[in-house]
Amino acid sequence: MFVQNTGAMASLTQRGKVYYIIFSQRVGEKLYQKRFSLGTTNYKKAKNLKYDFEKQYELGRIDPFNGWTPKQERENARKRDLSKKLTTLKQLSNKFVSERSQANEVSKNNYRTHLNMLMKEVGETLPVKLISEKDIRNICFQPRLKTATQASYLKHFKVFFRWLKENEFVDNDVTSNIKPPKITDKISERTITESELGKIFSAYRKDILEKKNKRAITTEAQSRVWFRPVAMTAYYAGLRRKETINLQWNHINFNDRTITVTDSKSGKERTVPIPRRLYNILRAWHRKEGYPPSKLVFPSKKAYTDNIKMSKRNVTRVFKFYAKKAGLSDSVNFHGLRHSCGTNLMRDGFDINEVAKILGHSSLEMTRIYEHLTSKDLTNKMRRIEGEKSKEEKEKQKMQDEINKLKEELARLKS
Repeated sequence: MFVQNTGAMASLTQRGKVYYIIFSQRVGEKLYQKRFSLGTTNYKKAKNLKYDFEKQYELGRIDPFNGWTPKQERENARKRDLSKKLTTLKQLSNKFVSERSQANEVSKNNYRTHLNMLMKEVGETLPVKLISEKDIRNICFQPRLKTATQASYLKHFKVFFRWLKENEFVDNDVTSNIKPPKITDKISERTITESELGKIFSAYRKDILEKKNKRAITTEAQSRVWFRPVAMTAYYAGLRRKETINLQWNHINFNDRTITVTDSKSGKERTVPIPRRLYNILRAWHRKEGYPPSKLVFPSKKAYTDNIKMSKRNVTRVFKFYAKKAGLSDSVNFHGLRHSCGTNLMRDGFDINEVAKILGHSSLEMTRIYEHLTSKDLTNKMRRIEGEKSKEEKEKQKMQDEINKLKEELARLKS
C-alpha cells in the first residue's frame, strides 16, 4: 500500500562526488528509506531533481518504494522526448529496423519490404499517429493476395505497431483488432511427386529441342542445362532457393555423401545427406563443370563471366514456366520442391526430428506441415507391407530413367 508522508519527503546526500536522493516513509512506528543515485555531481542539478521527484511523490505520481527509480524516469523522459522528435513513418521505420538486433538480415529485409509497402500506401512523411486500421486492411487484404501472404503482411505490421505502442510513439495499436485470415492453403497442393518432376523435365526437354530445331538456341547458356540439376538439388536435398544458388563445391563431400549448408535462413550451419539419385547427378555435373573461379556449383552462365551467382528470380520464373507447360497446378512453385522433400522424407520413414534437422527448421511446428498423409499414402504403405509394387515405386523407376538420360547428356556436353 502506498502511504504518503506529510513530513520531509526526501533529502539529498553525497557519496564520493555523486548525489543521491533518499526517500523516507513512516508506517506506524517504523521508518522506511530508499536511496537512489541521481547520476550527477552537480549540486544545482541534483537539487532540482530532488525537488521535482519530491513533488511527484507528494502527488502520488511515483512510488519509490514499489519499483520506481530515477533511471526509469530518465528513460521514460527520453522516450517522451524522442516521440516528439520522431513522428513520421519513414523516421520510425528506419529506427524500428535498426533496432532489430536479434533478427538476421533476411528478417530485416522482410520488415523493410513490408514497411515500404505501407509508405507507398500512406506516404513517407505521414505521422504514425495518423495511420488508421483501414490503411493496414487495404494493404493486407487485397483480393489478389493469397491468404498466406495476407497473414504474413499482417504479422509484420503487428510487430511494428506493437513496438510503436510500447515505445509510446502512438497511443493505440491500430492492428490490435485486426484478425489474421484463416489460412486455407494446403501444403499438399504445392508438393509434387517424382513422376510430376519427371513431367516438368520432359516439358523442359521438349521446349529446348523445339528451340534448337528453330535455331533459336545458339549457346549452352540458352539451353539452360542447369535447370534439372538445380531442381533436383532442391527436390532431393530440401535446399531453399538461396541455399541452392549459393552452394559451393567445397560444401559438398562426395566421400561422406553430404552437403554442408552454410547460409541457411536461421544463420545456423547444417549437414544434409545426399540421396543416391542426387549423388549421381552432382557427380556428373561436377565432371562437366570442374571448379569455376567462383567455386559455385551453379554459377551464372552469362557469356561475359562465370563469376556471378544465378538470379533467384530467374530460377523461379523458369521453373514456373516448365511446371505450367507440364500441366501442373499454378500453386506449384520452386519452393514447393523443398516441401516435396520434407513430405517424401516423412513418407520414407524419417521421424519428425530427423526431418527438422535435415531441413534446418528451428521448431518442430514448422515441420508438422508435412504430416499430411492421404488415403493414397496409407494404401501404398499397405501395399509395401504386402510386397506389392506401388505406383510410387514405378514413378521412382521412371525418375531413374530420367536421371540416366541426364547423366548421358551431361557426359556428352563434357566431351
